[in-house]
Amino acid sequence: MIGMLVLVAAAAQLVLWNREYDPRFCQFLGTPPGQALSRVMQWPNLYNRQLSDKPLEEYTDDERLWRQKLLRQLSQSWPTHTLELQNGMTKHVRFIEVDSRFVSVREHFGGQGELDTRIPRSDIERMESYTYPQPTVTWRDVRFQMEYPDFHLTYSGHYTVLSDAPYYQIASSVEALEELREMYLGLFNPLVRFPKTEHGLQVLFFSRESQYREHQSRSAPALDDSVGYYSPLEDRLVIFNHQFSERTVENRRQVSEEVRELLEQSRSTAERQHILQLQQRIEDEIRNHARLETLSTLRHEGAHHLSYTYGVHSWIHAENAWVIKGLASYFESPHPGHPTPSHLISLLSLDKDNRMPGLDKLMSIRQPESFEAELPGLKAYEAYALSWSLFHFCMQEAYRENFFHYLRELQAPSSIRTLMSTARIEQLADALELTVTELDSKWRRHIRSLLARSA
Repeated sequence: MIGMLVLVAAAAQLVLWNREYDPRFCQFLGTPPGQALSRVMQWPNLYNRQLSDKPLEEYTDDERLWRQKLLRQLSQSWPTHTLELQNGMTKHVRFIEVDSRFVSVREHFGGQGELDTRIPRSDIERMESYTYPQPTVTWRDVRFQMEYPDFHLTYSGHYTVLSDAPYYQIASSVEALEELREMYLGLFNPLVRFPKTEHGLQVLFFSRESQYREHQSRSAPALDDSVGYYSPLEDRLVIFNHQFSERTVENRRQVSEEVRELLEQSRSTAERQHILQLQQRIEDEIRNHARLETLSTLRHEGAHHLSYTYGVHSWIHAENAWVIKGLASYFESPHPGHPTPSHLISLLSLDKDNRMPGLDKLMSIRQPESFEAELPGLKAYEAYALSWSLFHFCMQEAYRENFFHYLRELQAPSSIRTLMSTARIEQLADALELTVTELDSKWRRHIRSLLARSA
């Protein structure tokens, strides 16, 4: 009887912790009993996500065939030499034929094409063996490819990208992600707990929004209004090219319709030429806006990816919403910490309309999806801007070291009971060696200073 009462009490406590999004519930899921219970109840959590690799003898027959295919593609496309040309270009190539006057080479483009070139030796400044090791094809890579067998799997830098997009789109996106990773580690390397090897970061890149929506509805149904997301359970960044978003396609359709009407009303060749030139400029602006929106999403969601994968965030969800969204928003700009126009517009509107919430309320919210419900009158994007401003404040040189101590405590709380029973604003103020009143006042002054500098 006593044993039954203990079990009932323990079950009731778990239910309460789960309802309140308490880190102790996530911590329990990491224990052997928690793992067993999560398997029985089919509770998804970071402790039971897909393995990175497993012994070859445990592969299925289909997995072995796909692994052999990926290995064959790699062996046939991986560069053998690096050429530095007189014009400053660097090419990573495979040699086809070499003679005294020319070098015939082949460049591969992410499994989506190849280009053979005959280069005069006089155009080559330096030629050396390509020493970058060929990637190891893991079981996780194989399963990734099998999910979308018609997509192309590309290894580049620290990323493995699966996409149906043209190679140039993959290349520019991966370059942006590599730059993000370098800047991220430059700032947060002291907080990294789980360093990653090459190609350990997965990205699923769709050409079109419709394909993205279909995948998102299966893997992350709660994110039906997202424009890209990082899935901690899959440990994968999922994104689409915003040039083919529903909004962008509709904008292009409207422009084409208006141009058609104007051309019908035009009275001269000069007028028609002017209309077509105007259409080209508008099309260029739409394309550039979509490109910038794609990169901004890559950086925001890519920062989420790095934060969880490298262990800067905890696996027990000790961080409240402002830390999660503040950090990701901090990297939306090409230069981390620089304000984006959208954040400044939101902050200006909140300040002008006297809609700034209390800092204690902002910091108390546990999950980002609760922002609108718990901050009546504010939109989620406005709460993101506020989170960015607080994170930006904490990243100032005067507070950064103490702020990092605060983040380390969230990574592995010394007492979850204390963490959950003490107001977050008090914990942060104490870490920054400020009073709660000083923290609130300095944060608001910091926002007005940002707005004044951008005016």
